[in-house]
Amino acid sequence: MEDLSYGFLIDNDIHFIIAYKKLLYYSDESDVSSMLFRVVSLNETQARLLLFLLENRKSEVIDKNYIMKSVWDEFGMSSSNQRLWQAINELRKKFSAIGLSGDLITNVHGIGYSVDNRRVMSLFIK
Repeated sequence: MEDLSYGFLIDNDIHFIIAYKKLLYYSDESDVSSMLFRVVSLNETQARLLLFLLENRKSEVIDKNYIMKSVWDEFGMSSSNQRLWQAINELRKKFSAIGLSGDLITNVHGIGYSVDNRRVMSLFIK
């Protein structure tokens, strides 16, 4: 039986839950009264973009044309450099709202984007 992809753990305390298109921050301060939750919802395109980037994070650079083809074109949507840039910036705003630094995804000028693979772990369901 093949393991199913559940999501990703980012910086040890932020979960990207694929099925629900949510980023969830959870902190347990070892005190029953000091648990902290933050949840951010992603729209369909943002979730597809983040999933694609995290699945391809081991590549040194993810080519922007490959990103646009896989996230927009293959779903019958039109892609552009401007649309990709805007979606990345929207993701960074959502990252900030949940306490995740925006440098998880970096722009490689004129080529594409890279993801800090050291900060991400895949989560599976058996």
